[in-house]
Formats: sequence, structure tokens, C-alpha cells
Amino acid sequence: MVTYETIFIVRPDLTQEEIDANLEFFKGNIEQNGGEILKVEPWGKLSFAYEVEDYREGYYFLIQYNAGGNYNEELEKRYRYSEDVLRFCIVKIDDKKFKLKPRKDPAPRPDRKGKKVNPRKPREDRAPFEDGDDSAAETDSEEISE
Repeated sequence: MVTYETIFIVRPDLTQEEIDANLEFFKGNIEQNGGEILKVEPWGKLSFAYEVEDYREGYYFLIQYNAGGNYNEELEKRYRYSEDVLRFCIVKIDDKKFKLKPRKDPAPRPDRKGKKVNPRKPREDRAPFEDGDDSAAETDSEEISE
């Protein structure tokens, strides 16, 4: 068995029940054909960089699974025949180079003042451009006056 990863996008105008039914259909199809699901990540509704079939956004799903090499043709056929799937991609994962690990937030790092700051979360202790924080504007005015 080989490890694969598939990402597919469904239409944004579907109800939540239809979106869940699509996810369950593809998960069930993988398991019915002898595959083993390792991880499922619903990424939610995201915007596209360009319009796809008159849609500007869609619901993204990631599934990592183990399956035989011939199964991907069946999964690709199911994606193509589904009217709800806008785009899809199936990728083989090299187990030697890529280890499947659960995603976690990075460790907090100290900022300039020694406080621990998580790089993914915005700072809430002060708003941008508070008093004394607009140093860029001061340097521009000094350069102009010279």
C-alpha cells in the first residue's frame, strides 16, 4: 500500500448536508476499494485566485490515505463525474522524505521586550500605530526637510 494525499474543492452554493455528504462519499469510496484513511482535514470555505466555473470560492477538503496504485484511477473518475467537485488533485507521498505528523502551532518565541509571542496570533496588547510606533513617518519628514 502506498500513501496518497488528495485535495478537492466543492461548490460553495451547496448546503452543509450536501457538503458533508460529498466528503462522506469520497471517504467511503476510498474505504470500499481497500484503502485506509489516515487523516481528514476540512479546510473550509476559501477564495480562489481566479474564477472557476463562475465561482469565486469553494469548500476545500484534504484526505490522506493508504491505497493500492490502481485505485487512483477510480477516485479520479469519481471526481470527474461529480457535478459538485470543481477541482481536485491526487499526490503520492514519499514516506522516506515526508512523515505524516499532526499539525500544531509553532512554539511561542520572545519578542523584543522578552514576552512570549505566537507568530500566528496577532498581538492584542496594542493597536498598530500607537503613540511612538509611527517611526517611519518621522524619518520621512526628516529626509524631506533636509
